This record gives sequence, structure tokens and C-alpha cells, in this order.
Amino acid sequence: MGKAVMAALAWWACLAAQAAPLRLPAGKGPVAQGGSIMAAAQGALIRYRGWLLAIDGAVSEERSDLLLTSAQAGQAPQLQIGSTRRTLPPWSAFELVKGSTRLRITALPGPDELPALLLDFGDSDYRIVIPAAGIARQAYRLLAQRFPGADLALLLQDGRRVMLPLGSGRAQVFGAEQAVPYRFSKVKR
Repeated sequence: MGKAVMAALAWWACLAAQAAPLRLPAGKGPVAQGGSIMAAAQGALIRYRGWLLAIDGAVSEERSDLLLTSAQAGQAPQLQIGSTRRTLPPWSAFELVKGSTRLRITALPGPDELPALLLDFGDSDYRIVIPAAGIARQAYRLLAQRFPGADLALLLQDGRRVMLPLGSGRAQVFGAEQAVPYRFSKVKR
């Protein structure tokens, strides 16, 4: 094959790899600037700038934009939008846009053999890591090193999801007894 044909094939492959994000219809009401997370048994409900995500079976009174299921033994994480389901093998990413807010979901190798999910809202506004399995408390401080740039970890602890702010230097775990949402806002980088 000639150089021009090889260059054209390489260019086409690069374009195919950068698939356009899936666009969801924007809500009609005003968009809140911050976000919140509410732990719900083994899952959580995440709200951010018009998004509502249900993680690991959490149920909302409102219709969720997206359902995410963490990896389980022998299975990769999955996401569901309406009737469409996608599997996220390690090192894969899926990008969505709702209104003017982007959400990128990436499956990364977790601290154990199961992939963790990294949710990246906006233009690196806020990043949440969701390991599929529990992590020993003494390893909490290593999460910020393993997932650089993550602002919060949604950990599985004693059968419940708890929230651990990362990068602060000390472990503050929320969620086990929390009855109100954990609130967060855009992080300046």
C-alpha cells in the first residue's frame, strides 16, 4: 500500500476512535451549579448540573438519566440509558452530554481485580471514583495516588456506599449514618 493510503487509514481510525458523545435532552428548568450525592444502601444517587445518576441499584423518585452498575465477579461495569445497555471493559470510556454539561465515564483497573469507574463531570469540574469492591481503611489514603485528579471516592464499606473526599490529607468518611446529601461544587484546577 502507498503512503497516502496508509495515512488515510490511520486518519480514519483516529476519527473512529473519537466517537461523538451521546447527547441527552436538556431539562427545561434552571440548572443548579453544584452537585450532591446521597448514599442509598450499596448504591448512590448523584446529581450534578441537571444530571441524575443512579449507581448500583439506587432508586430515585425521579427518572434517572443514567444507571451505572459496578463490576461484579467475572463481569465488567455496565451503564444503561433508557433501554440501551453498554459494557465498560477496563480502559474504555463513554462520553455523554446533557445541556451544556459533559459526563465522561471511564472504567479503570481498581485496587482489586475488578474495574473502578471514574466519573468526570464538566471540563474537569469534579471527579468521582467508584471502586467495585470494598477497600481496607488503611488503604484509603492511597486512593488519591491511585486515581490522581479524583475529588471524591464512593467506597463500599460494610455493605453500604460511603463518600470519602480525596486530596485533603485526612480521611473523612460520610454516608454510613448520613441522612442528608453530601454537597460538592466545581473544583478549580
